Amino acid sequence: MIFAEEINAYQCYIDALNEKNTDPYENSPFRVYKEMSSRKKGKHFELIVQEYLRKQGYKVGKALNSDHDRIINDRIKLEIKGSLLWGDGTHFRWQQIRTNQDYDIICFVAVYPEVIQFHAATKYEVKSIVEVQDENGYWIHNQHGGKTVNSGTFFLDGMPKDFSWFSSLEEVL
Repeated sequence: MIFAEEINAYQCYIDALNEKNTDPYENSPFRVYKEMSSRKKGKHFELIVQEYLRKQGYKVGKALNSDHDRIINDRIKLEIKGSLLWGDGTHFRWQQIRTNQDYDIICFVAVYPEVIQFHAATKYEVKSIVEVQDENGYWIHNQHGGKTVNSGTFFLDGMPKDFSWFSSLEEVL
């Protein structure tokens, strides 16, 4: 057993304190999102996109079904995926990308400590990127069930600059 007054002598505790102190969101107004559960983050990312688009003059409506998050200008089905920086702040991870769902465009919300960016691509662009196998037949963007079977649920890891096929949200809309 380790008592509270003894933990200060443990290097792993000192390392944990140092990691905590290097949190890029420590003094960011976006820290509130980092502290939310995944479900709450998703809801708030949807609300951020909705309010942003309305401020840009777009008409934003409720989804027609659970396969997308919003309807833009009465015709475009928008799916929203958000992420804060992962790990040591070197990449984003957008998850739960399902290419068999009913949407036209995916908005990738990138929440940096100092700015929120909105990137986008059509469903077909995303599908052509995530539904690929490597030379060993592994599904490299597969999120569930290992790499040998296409689960239908994918992820993207990287920084927006890594995805030349990203466009600004307004360009895609």
